[in-house]
Amino acid sequence: MTNEIIPGIHNYCDRWCERCVFTSRCAIYENETELSPEELDMTNKAFWDRIGQNFVKAQELLKKAAAEQGVDLSAIDPRMDEHTEQRERLQAESRNHPLALLSLEYSKLGRDWLKTQPGMLDRLETLKSELTMGIESEEGVKKETATIRDSLAVIQWYLVFIHVKISRALMGKIDDYEWDEENEFPRDYDGSAKIAIISIERSINAWSALFDILPDHEDHFLKVLSMLQKIKTMIEEEFPGAKTFVRPGFDD
Repeated sequence: MTNEIIPGIHNYCDRWCERCVFTSRCAIYENETELSPEELDMTNKAFWDRIGQNFVKAQELLKKAAAEQGVDLSAIDPRMDEHTEQRERLQAESRNHPLALLSLEYSKLGRDWLKTQPGMLDRLETLKSELTMGIESEEGVKKETATIRDSLAVIQWYLVFIHVKISRALMGKIDDYEWDEENEFPRDYDGSAKIAIISIERSINAWSALFDILPDHEDHFLKVLSMLQKIKTMIEEEFPGAKTFVRPGFDD
C-alpha cells in the first residue's frame, strides 16, 4: 500500500484524524499529531491561538518569498479597498443565509443539550442496577454504554463543524467566478457542502441512537432530528453538485 501524500485530501475531510485511515497520506496530519486536545477543539481559545500563530508564520513565509522575487508587498493596490468591501459584503450575505442561520441554531441547541443531557444519568443508573440484579447482561451493558459514548462523541465533534463547512460552502458559492467550471475543475464549495452533508448524516445516526436509549425525551430528539433533516434538504437544494463531488482519497 502506498504512503504517498494525497494532494488536497485535507480540504474535504471532517478533521477527525483519530478515525481516519488516510493519516499516513495527509500532509496536514503530520502537523497536528503533536497538538493537545484543546488545540484541536474549535470551541477552545487554544485552537484559535494556534490558527493565529500559523497565520503569522504564513505571513513571514510570504514576505520572504516576495523579497526573493523582488515584489514590494507594501505597495498599495488601488483595487484593495474595493476588494475588501466586496469580501465584507459577501461574508455578511453568507452569514445571513437561511442555511447558515439554521445550522448555527442547531449548534446552539445541541450544545445546550450536551450541557445537561437530560435523562442520561438516570439511564446509566438504571443500567448499573439491572446489571447488579442480573436483569441485564454485562455484554448488553457494555454495548449500550459504548453506543452512548460513541454517539456523544459524534454529536460533539460535528456540532460546530457543520456550521463552519456550510458557511465555507456558501461563501464559496457567493464568491464564485466560474473559474473552476471554465477550467474543468469541480466546484470547491460542492466539496465543502458534501462533507457537511456527511457530517449531518452521521449526526442524525448518533441522535437517533440516543433517542432509542432515551425514548421518554422524544420532544427534544424529534426537534433536533427534524432540524438536521431540514438542513440536509436545504444543502442538497442549494448545492446540487455536492453528491457527485469526488473527494480526493475518500471517493476515488
